[in-house]
Amino acid sequence: MKIKKFQAKNFREALTLVKREMGDDAVILSSEEQKGIRPCVEVTAAVDYELDGGYTSKTLSAQAGQGVHTIVNTHAAETNLTGQYLHNSSNSSNGSSCSNGLNGSGGIAEMKRELESLKKTIEDMKDKGYEVTLPEKKRKIFRYLKKRSIREDLALKLSERAANVKELPDLISMDIKTCGAGNDKKVIILIGPTGVGKTTTIAKLSARAIKDGKRVALINLDTYRIGAIEQIRIYSKIMGVPLDIASDLEELKESRSKYADRDIIFIDTTGRNPKDETYIDELRLICDLGFSIETHLLMSANSDDDFMVESYKHYRRLPIDCIAFTKVDEAIKFGSIYNLSTLYQKPIAYITTGQRVPDDIEFPNSEGLVDLILKGEVPESQDFAGCGGVA
Repeated sequence: MKIKKFQAKNFREALTLVKREMGDDAVILSSEEQKGIRPCVEVTAAVDYELDGGYTSKTLSAQAGQGVHTIVNTHAAETNLTGQYLHNSSNSSNGSSCSNGLNGSGGIAEMKRELESLKKTIEDMKDKGYEVTLPEKKRKIFRYLKKRSIREDLALKLSERAANVKELPDLISMDIKTCGAGNDKKVIILIGPTGVGKTTTIAKLSARAIKDGKRVALINLDTYRIGAIEQIRIYSKIMGVPLDIASDLEELKESRSKYADRDIIFIDTTGRNPKDETYIDELRLICDLGFSIETHLLMSANSDDDFMVESYKHYRRLPIDCIAFTKVDEAIKFGSIYNLSTLYQKPIAYITTGQRVPDDIEFPNSEGLVDLILKGEVPESQDFAGCGGVA
């Protein structure tokens, strides 16, 4: 068991120090704002170590002069959560030291009991997360954000910046970027995990572009999934746009040259597990073909936030230009939109809200996305152009 106090300018910096020295398993026991000429935040943190197999009587005795005495005799600070002190019974009234107790098996057994007691208390507190570090007003903001599935670390930053909940929309709007108008001619490739709806989204984007007077062509690379070619072929016939099926990079280059006079070329790709290194390498080769390609990463809004963040760790090897969220109509909370946009500093291109082509796609501005994240209200298209000028 290790308990230590950290001082920093604010809570976020203090938590950074805690995680740097103690790791992700550290738990905050208390926090206090120190007033004065040099105001600061003081945080008391603890981390537990396994006793079974890791600490024997021999190793404990060897460490008696290297911090064990201090650790065992430390009074943990009062927690904001329970209002109680965690006392160490070895700090008895007769003033006997821990190092003396270590000389006998009874002292070691007593110390183990105390450490186990502290360990259990800390484990009970782990689920409290950052809440234990925040003053009550900030804690309310923090809880409000977490209910909307905003990550703890990002919710903490917003809680520090906001004086009250009413300030959150403006702060979140400042953090979220959306796509501006692009060049008149470009190649746009849609990538993303299996089942996010890339083909349907391409049909929606194509229909919108055609409505705006753009000349569109489609290229399909999804020869991996059964029925994928037939689906996009049906869409191309309905919209009256040409479609090429490319099975390798050379065929893709030929198709691109073939449709060089078109305003926009949309490329549909295979959806596979982002952990598949071969899949990511194949996409990388496409992006490195030597002509300008705008890459849209599609994520399903009803996916688990951890899955999205983990997926992006693999996709970030690619030159992602913007992120789009599909299946918004199937999601319950929308904090992941803020999470991904903020974590990876990528603009949001558009959202899709159903299966209807071309209707169920929106190009909201940042204020519209804030309404979605905080209120769950799906925004209508705003008067601005999305990536590729297809809005």
